[in-house]
Amino acid sequence: MALKKQIKETKAAEVKAAAETKEEVKTAVKAAEDKVSEKVEEVKETAKKEAQPKEVKATVEKKAQEVKKAAEEVKKTVEETAEKAAKEVKKTAEKVTKEVKKAAPKTTAKKSAAKKEIKTEVVLQYGEKEVNTKDMIASVKKDWTKQKHKISEIKSIELYVKPEDYAVYYVINGEHTGKVWL
Repeated sequence: MALKKQIKETKAAEVKAAAETKEEVKTAVKAAEDKVSEKVEEVKETAKKEAQPKEVKATVEKKAQEVKKAAEEVKKTVEETAEKAAKEVKKTAEKVTKEVKKAAPKTTAKKSAAKKEIKTEVVLQYGEKEVNTKDMIASVKKDWTKQKHKISEIKSIELYVKPEDYAVYYVINGEHTGKVWL
């Protein structure tokens, strides 16, 4: 489950980075277009003020073309930079995903090996009675279900055995307490 979660988080981060890069490109392009529009307006205003209309008009159009060309170059550069950044993010995400996948099987193998090694059983003897942990846990679960709870809700059980009281006190999930008789 942790592996799937980590892969999802990596992919989400990749998508988020690509979206942010795309937004940065859009912002840069918008800023360049705004500057171009401003320059065109400045040139037009200058042209209106000039005394020789034909020469001014030619100059204005020439300047406007230069500004548009510069804006297109800026836009192209920004888009190329964004593409490169997106590719780098994707490569990094793929590397991380591969590393996580490589590490996951090793961890699982160690956990399952550890589970198979130890088999334990505790038996409490007092007076003429004998009770093992399985029976105590079964009694606790039975008491839990009598209280309108489900077995699937149990994440942890702590048992406190008091032979002198002939009782087992329990704490379920670190907060619910109770008592069953031995």
